[in-house]
Amino acid sequence: MRLYLLPISTRRTLLYCHRVDVVKSEAPTWSERVQSRAAKIWAGWEKKDKGWQKKVVNYGNYALRRIPYEEWGLKSVPPLSERRKIEELNGTDKVEVVYPESLIRHDNVAGLLKKLATERESLHRKKLIWCFVGMPITAPIALIPM
Repeated sequence: MRLYLLPISTRRTLLYCHRVDVVKSEAPTWSERVQSRAAKIWAGWEKKDKGWQKKVVNYGNYALRRIPYEEWGLKSVPPLSERRKIEELNGTDKVEVVYPESLIRHDNVAGLLKKLATERESLHRKKLIWCFVGMPITAPIALIPM
């Protein structure tokens, strides 16, 4: 796995993860099939000229544009599965960090990675709490017949 740190400004850095040796299985998993099917449907809806499907695509793209680039960068990092955890503890899985040494000092790389991984935790926790508060209020609306 290779992590790229790309400085965008003097205070902000983009993180991108590139999986170097991804092993593709011959048969796609259930989740891969669902994702490819959803991508095909979305692409088909984007090609429509008008209608409810085009409106759904427009609203969806608007919502996706509001996601900060830091979240998109973290999305590229794969989750820590048990297999990867064992490989990293044994030292068989290497993580290479690539960054411009003229802009980012070697001493700051570990702190920068930790900051990128944890700086938005409080925001997500606050949003999660508000979702739990709002669920009992909005749940009765689901019972209303259409």
